[in-house]
Amino acid sequence: MGLNIDVDGLKLAYDTVPVLDGTEFRVERGDLVALLGANGAGKSTLLRCISRILQPAAGSILLDGRELRHFNSREAARLMAVVPQETAADFDFTVEDIVMMGRFPYLKRFRKEEGKDYDTVRRAMEMTGVAHLAERSLAALSGGEKQRVIMARAVAQQPEVLLLDEPTANLDIGYQSMLLELAARLNREQEVTVIAAIHDINLAVHHFNRFILLSGGRVMAAGRAEEVITSENIQKSYGVKASIYRHPLHGVLQVSVVSKKENTCFDQKKPEVHVIGGGEEALPVLELLSQKGYRLTVGPVSAQDSSCRFAHFHSLPVIIVPPFTSMKDEHRQEHLSLMHRAAAIVVPPIPFGEGNLPILEQVAAVLAEDKKIYIIDLQGVAERDYSGGKALKLLQEMVDRRAVVMETIESLPEIIGSGGGGTSE
Repeated sequence: MGLNIDVDGLKLAYDTVPVLDGTEFRVERGDLVALLGANGAGKSTLLRCISRILQPAAGSILLDGRELRHFNSREAARLMAVVPQETAADFDFTVEDIVMMGRFPYLKRFRKEEGKDYDTVRRAMEMTGVAHLAERSLAALSGGEKQRVIMARAVAQQPEVLLLDEPTANLDIGYQSMLLELAARLNREQEVTVIAAIHDINLAVHHFNRFILLSGGRVMAAGRAEEVITSENIQKSYGVKASIYRHPLHGVLQVSVVSKKENTCFDQKKPEVHVIGGGEEALPVLELLSQKGYRLTVGPVSAQDSSCRFAHFHSLPVIIVPPFTSMKDEHRQEHLSLMHRAAAIVVPPIPFGEGNLPILEQVAAVLAEDKKIYIIDLQGVAERDYSGGKALKLLQEMVDRRAVVMETIESLPEIIGSGGGGTSE
């Protein structure tokens, strides 16, 4: 199952406006590909060319090395199934009738459907959750239900290539996931090559493993998520500034678009604050303080750390160290320099181990300089201390020397601004 698809130099214009302008890429047999790009980038037009709805003005499309235009309609229908963005529903066919249309390429002339066709249709309706609607008229269904019926028709077609054009546009979050999981299942179990135009990047990265980013009718980037979904590519293709980070539960890349309101302008009158360490636990601290206009410095962190990406996005001073290694002298000196110039130092609720224990030791050292130290969630340190209790001991010693302890971060900006001290538990 599955086919290789080679797109080479496709060109197509609506009136005189070019939509595809030399588009070219290769999709390997069994790939699970999401087409990304802003509105007007050419995603839907490209799928319509592959599905033969549109005829490009130039270029070629090859299925397993054979020109697409050399296939007759029945051959093409056996190989490719399409779930369009919108489906006309003016006719009074039942859901089962619509899904049975997927069997048309396999029916011989003047032969009616057979038992195996009904079995295939029944399985397709069950897989897409529309079996209970079998006798209902398509015209009486909601937009989301219609979309699932059309997906069932595509499944009943038993294609080697499945083309999806914004398939989740009319679906709620539950059915969005179900439909894309179904596409992934067909890809995984039957090696169906799947190409889908997806509007929601964050939805796409949860279900696809290859990505093609279109911009101006050309391929801007193609490959794995890490190669395609970057801040630079999002800026160029969508025209917006975005932060790229990994989902804390799934680990997949996520895109967060930064609005003008979120694009913080740091207040030069406010004190500078140094936030140590990194990880997902430090992000709420960084976000809250940046929203309040505090000038921030960050680190030490690795280049892959989410706090490092936050620092780069906001052009903050950050100390970057290689992962899983001890700090070098140059990093220690740089860290001391940032803490010396900061008015306050914040210790987020991050895990501690032998690797980042030297960071805490340096924080304890500058406490002697009457530096304001704020420790978030001291009570939870025991569960996050993988240094045999050394981190907890250091932090407790800092508290004894008047470091400020806070259960949560909500009042942190006001306390820093007021120069407040003591203990807040």
